[in-house]
Amino acid sequence: MVKAYRRIFQLGHGLMVSWAVFGAIALASQHPWIVLIEGQAQSFLLRLRGPVPPPEEIVILGIDEYSLTQGDLYRADPERYPFLAPLAIWPWQRQAYAQAIERLMAAGAKAVAIDVLLVDPSGYGPADDAALADTLARWGDRVTLAAAYDVSSSDFGLFTNLLVPVYDNRAGLINLEVDTDGKYRAFPDRGIENLRQAHSFGDDLPSLAADTLAAAGYPNPSRQSEAIFFYGPAGSFPVVSFVQVLDPNNWPLIADQFEDKIVLIGPTAASFQDRKRTPIDGAMPGVEIHAHALAAMMEGRTVNPAVGDPLVQGLLTALAIGSLGLGLGYRFTQPVPRLVGFLGAIAAWGALAYLLMVHRDRLMPVAIPVACLGMGGVTYIATGAVGNRLEEQRLRRTLERYVAPSVAQEILNQPEDFTSLTVGQKFQAAVLFSDIRGFSRISYQLGAEETVSLLNTYLDVMVDAILAHRGTIDKFIGDAVMAEFGAPKSLGPEQDALGAVSAALAMRAALATLRRSLKAKELPPLFNGIGISYGELVVGNVGSVQRLEYTAIGDTVNVASRIEGLTKMVGTDILITQPCYDLVKDHIIAVDHGTHVLAGREQESVQVYGVVAFKHEGDELYQQVQKDLIQHLSQPKTITFPNPPKMT
Repeated sequence: MVKAYRRIFQLGHGLMVSWAVFGAIALASQHPWIVLIEGQAQSFLLRLRGPVPPPEEIVILGIDEYSLTQGDLYRADPERYPFLAPLAIWPWQRQAYAQAIERLMAAGAKAVAIDVLLVDPSGYGPADDAALADTLARWGDRVTLAAAYDVSSSDFGLFTNLLVPVYDNRAGLINLEVDTDGKYRAFPDRGIENLRQAHSFGDDLPSLAADTLAAAGYPNPSRQSEAIFFYGPAGSFPVVSFVQVLDPNNWPLIADQFEDKIVLIGPTAASFQDRKRTPIDGAMPGVEIHAHALAAMMEGRTVNPAVGDPLVQGLLTALAIGSLGLGLGYRFTQPVPRLVGFLGAIAAWGALAYLLMVHRDRLMPVAIPVACLGMGGVTYIATGAVGNRLEEQRLRRTLERYVAPSVAQEILNQPEDFTSLTVGQKFQAAVLFSDIRGFSRISYQLGAEETVSLLNTYLDVMVDAILAHRGTIDKFIGDAVMAEFGAPKSLGPEQDALGAVSAALAMRAALATLRRSLKAKELPPLFNGIGISYGELVVGNVGSVQRLEYTAIGDTVNVASRIEGLTKMVGTDILITQPCYDLVKDHIIAVDHGTHVLAGREQESVQVYGVVAFKHEGDELYQQVQKDLIQHLSQPKTITFPNPPKMT
């Protein structure tokens, strides 16, 4: 049983190490499912962080549903709304963008970026193209147009193409890379570089955000970022409807909003289907994602893994998981403390990941380590529960050799109290001593096997009687039995004393039944004496380093042993002391046998009483035992047996 418990305990440690190794392999592999799970965890932390105020220099001029519907007003009444002529039909005339750029620059804008692909000549004719070209000729060094890598598939394979504006002007790529979980979190430059390497594009165009930053006169950031720093969900940046810039009545009211601002012009209407899932939002317009990237570059915010190399990250994470898990497994052995410990470790890991992300813009693995710690905790709790169950069964079997099953259960229910008992405690309890009369003579005349068999038969019935009344078997001394009532668990003085007296009367009845059985087998009859004393005793482990014994010591123990021997002198089988009698006198019929001086207590005599029966019971058994004992004592001391053993 002990070996099985140890094997289960070791199994828990082994499984914890296995979970740590699994975590290392998972993180190092960068499998799409692992990337997906970790991405979900990072999204949770990002939402938990909440919005962060973005730089005030960025404004989005949105091509929204309101602006798209203004063409209906123009078509209905062209003379009343002549300024809406460029917006009559989508795609809009290039003059709409030219007018917007002119007005934004006149208002003091630092730079303008157009997140609309103008890669083909205008469908409204050369004059329309010329209008935008003239505006770009004046402001082109502060205006960035959109370019894109186009990768399309067909039955003949992939077709790749670089789409650039038809105007001779600075441009930036608008491509965004989507992750395994369908979310856009990769920094634009990283996604563009991946596309460039995958499809062998030979250009060196920057991203739209990077080129816009340069157009506004900001230096390139000194550090590269793996992921976009999202300031918040959709709507984090101020958005002005595009048509408001063209409206001559409204423009003077809002012109000052664009002074010293970087303006990104792009689709925000849902009909464009340009809304993308991000770690912090389920539907963000693409132009706003570029705004987040631009803002992060302006403020030098980078979001990178805490450890860049996946293999090193996996190894370090495994070491951390293994150390935490094994430390908690060795430190706590009970299920509840283990559960609390592992939950605390998981919370601490999540808190560390959150703090690193918020204050250092560093990403550390969350989902896999938390899952490994969680599974390690479950494994430890499961194996610990099995181990504790085995240990409890072993302890129960050990305890039930000495105490009643109900007492054993009470001890197991309060293991801390049981542990404290082993170091020694004082109790007020009843001590019972029992001894077979004349057993030395019987054992001398019987053979060894017959003696042991007879003694075991006797002790079985005596122990059953003691345990049935919540007694604790202290020890066997040859044919003598020592037991306590009230230690290590007490029901109160009266109940403990009554338990001892009840056990003694049950022993009397059981021995009377046993004598009839022995007589039928032509074996010698057995009689015993029982002494019960009540008082203070000390219970605990007594012995040497090599051998310890859980036992009771004290004057109460000595008195019980002495009055057990006194039963021969007074001619009865059960004697109790005055303190015990005072506790049970309302329940029993007793005979006053006076005071006696006991060995070792010459200075103080002891009052003893012989127990006849409980008041609600008759004294027939008591009288029969007395009669049988007198008859037995009057017989010759030499006993003959039907099959006497051979003597050597």
